[in-house]
Amino acid sequence: MPVELHLADAFGRPQTRPNPMYDPTPDVDRPERPGPVPDPEVFCGWAGETVRDLDPTTEADPVGVLVNLLSAGGAAIGPGPFMWIGNDRHPALIWALTVGATAAGRKGAGTNTVKRLFKAAVPDFIACNTRSGLSSGEGLIEMVRDGDGDKDPGVLDKRLWVVESEYGVTMARGRREGSSLSGILRQAWNGEDLGVMNRDALHATAPHIAVIGHISPRELRAKMQDAEMAGGTYNRFLPVFVHRNLLDPDGQGAPDQLIDNLASAWKTVLTDARRVGEVQLDQQAAQLWRDEVYPALCGDEADEGPIAEFTARAAPYAKRAAMVYALLDHTDRIAEHHLRAAWALVRYARASAAHILGPTAAASTGDPDLDKLAAAVKDAGGGGLSGDEVYRLFKRRNAAYRADLTARLVQLPGYAAAQVPGDGRHRTVFLYAPPG
Repeated sequence: MPVELHLADAFGRPQTRPNPMYDPTPDVDRPERPGPVPDPEVFCGWAGETVRDLDPTTEADPVGVLVNLLSAGGAAIGPGPFMWIGNDRHPALIWALTVGATAAGRKGAGTNTVKRLFKAAVPDFIACNTRSGLSSGEGLIEMVRDGDGDKDPGVLDKRLWVVESEYGVTMARGRREGSSLSGILRQAWNGEDLGVMNRDALHATAPHIAVIGHISPRELRAKMQDAEMAGGTYNRFLPVFVHRNLLDPDGQGAPDQLIDNLASAWKTVLTDARRVGEVQLDQQAAQLWRDEVYPALCGDEADEGPIAEFTARAAPYAKRAAMVYALLDHTDRIAEHHLRAAWALVRYARASAAHILGPTAAASTGDPDLDKLAAAVKDAGGGGLSGDEVYRLFKRRNAAYRADLTARLVQLPGYAAAQVPGDGRHRTVFLYAPPG
């Protein structure tokens, strides 16, 4: 019996379709899946063919292997290929957070499967351009830094694939006071030159950095804060739910011959893709984008809460992913099937976010204190919540923190601050009226 495609439910289009890499079959021992299932369209072209070839050799989730392939492939291709989206120049960079339970997610298995393949296909890239241990913005720039005359030749190859097996640690580092990590990551996703002014003018021109992070759903929910999401760091990542897709107690991995055959083809694919410049949609893909994809992705802009924040870059990500699919298929033209695959991947990312963040996510800001204040204002009714009551709710916090909290509250739909007469002076109250 085919599995139900939960991702369609997230868009109000429930359907059941055959999905060979996830459907139960007599000769495959698949564990029960607790979350969404990707549309089979995501396994498109050469990337999808590679996943299908490797799938019987690993317990990793096929979609986890796929996003690692797209991310590592885009990083290895380098900064040559690009797309114009409006006036923004987008590189072939895919960032993803693979989110799964510590034991059952098999997040590392997905990355290690791709590392093994790329170690055979592009060994220098894996040895010299794959790193982990993000700790600061300055440290990231250091890995792709410009030269400084005769003192330091700098880094000539600005490609970098960053793999963080404990992305919760990276999130904590980014929240340290004075940390530049989040800001530098946002610039890196954009493909912008990187620099800081507080350390000998450290600078990196034309970096090409992709990031894969692994994290558990519980840790992600615990560490995400509304201010960080609003700053745009996490909507640079595609959230991808992963779960062990095969029970293989005697698994020995892919045969060497399979890896060698795939690696030979991947070496050619990546070498040829590096010579590409601008990538564009072909006529059929452009029509699909105008008629279906763009209206559907922009239709979610009215959504609120963490899910909307986490998937705010769905439209540009659809084109970025389509570009990588096309490049891996030896072409600089995005065909309709490339765009449909990318669209399916973005839909799966949104379904993943909804599953990971939970059923109350749309009504939550992601910040427990802001949620607490918003609920108190609603409960206060027509009279509103006074400044004194805000103080009593958060008396262990300082005045600056409370001021910031109330400032963020009144930016939420339906919330406002008003001045009302008091004992000889006006006082501020916070009110809620449902939008519309």
